[in-house]
Amino acid sequence: MLNDGLAINIVHAAGTDSMESVTHDSVSNDTEALTDSLPEKRERAEALIRRLDPSFRQRWELYDSILKRLTGPGARWLDAGCGSNIAIDEFPTDMNVGIDIHRHPDLDFRPPNHFILGSLEKLPFRDGAFTLVSMNMVVEHLPDPHAVFAEIHRVLAPDGHVLVHTTNIHSPLVFLGTLVPEKIRHRLFTGVLDAHEKDVFRTYHRINTLGAFRRLKGFEAETVHAVQDLNWTNRLVFLCLLVYHQFTRLPGIWRLRTNLIVLLRKKTY
Repeated sequence: MLNDGLAINIVHAAGTDSMESVTHDSVSNDTEALTDSLPEKRERAEALIRRLDPSFRQRWELYDSILKRLTGPGARWLDAGCGSNIAIDEFPTDMNVGIDIHRHPDLDFRPPNHFILGSLEKLPFRDGAFTLVSMNMVVEHLPDPHAVFAEIHRVLAPDGHVLVHTTNIHSPLVFLGTLVPEKIRHRLFTGVLDAHEKDVFRTYHRINTLGAFRRLKGFEAETVHAVQDLNWTNRLVFLCLLVYHQFTRLPGIWRLRTNLIVLLRKKTY
């Protein structure tokens, strides 16, 4: 059972901006190899990225490094919009809980982690239950994000943190995607970007800017990062994103990158 009767309907289960010169031949050799198998694609793509920008960190690397710092003994973690619930298995805390409005087909059923089927707008937990709430690619799907953040504020302990990874509507690549009809966008994600059907949902982008996160009532932004997504599963898409990433390394252009990673702290009055 969860500590102190926190929940209901429990299923026990689970750098720098310096440019580096690259010869035409070395870039050509790497880009031609992107037609290899998936592991080889990733290896070749990462090699090309490191040649062009040695300081680059993939969005999941940055997100996981912050999670690692905020979890561990003494932490109580709620992963909001947990999907398959596998993330909470990677970073042990005193209490790991995943919640989602949908039951994912690949839901992790390994104890001592917990899963709760429920809405983020009405969290079934007592006040101050968690030291950390995370939302990984969730905020863009919320029709009423302010209601969700009000609930998160309630269940966070004093000085608790919210870690958000989401898309950036100020990126022209993301904004143009909002103009694409939902059915076509769905086909692009599953057919071109190799996303799984079960992981593609409708988007709203109601709070997806750095300024909006800084203005959230009851929170203050501790760190904000704009990170360029470099999806390597499709060769042409990867090369286009890589060129765009190089453009965003120009002074002041970093705010136009496709993804945001924001660490918020609950204000104490």
